[in-house]
Amino acid sequence: MTTTPQQQTDHDRAVVSGFYAAMTRAEQNGGFTPEDLATVVDFFENEREVEINLPAPVGGVFHGPDDIAVGRHRMHELCGFTHRDHTQDEYIADGPGRVICIGVNHGEDTEGTPWSMTVIELVDLEDGKVIRKRVFFQDAEFLGQIARQRETTIKESLFGTYWTTDNPLIALRVNGTMPD
Repeated sequence: MTTTPQQQTDHDRAVVSGFYAAMTRAEQNGGFTPEDLATVVDFFENEREVEINLPAPVGGVFHGPDDIAVGRHRMHELCGFTHRDHTQDEYIADGPGRVICIGVNHGEDTEGTPWSMTVIELVDLEDGKVIRKRVFFQDAEFLGQIARQRETTIKESLFGTYWTTDNPLIALRVNGTMPD
């Protein structure tokens, strides 16, 4: 049986909305059911590229499952996404092979102050499988600032212990000694 463009469009929208529904249920129920886990794995396993529209140190284009996983994790950690970080409000199918998601992300800045902002995701599908996702944030510079502050805090916390342990890289320092 031949699939019409409208049927493929509806299927693509269901794939993307089904993923977010599975993630929401897992959050609400304290874990994934086998069916929801299969939905999430299916969503991720064909993804070839994710573009995160944020400045350094978290933005960029990530290729392949390992690079994408690290990019996503880094974004969540450094931008301060909270556990319930994402709500999807609308799914617009832009013909077969493209779904536009409009939602809201939530997090906390380095002082613990909550933030929320609109996020738009362009999701490209091929044969009903997600192959590419581009993420655009309402205020990318604000999130970049949070990420840079959080990264500085991490570096500062590591610096004291890093140079006071038995670290052979001490020889690479300008004077070859540990700082006071």
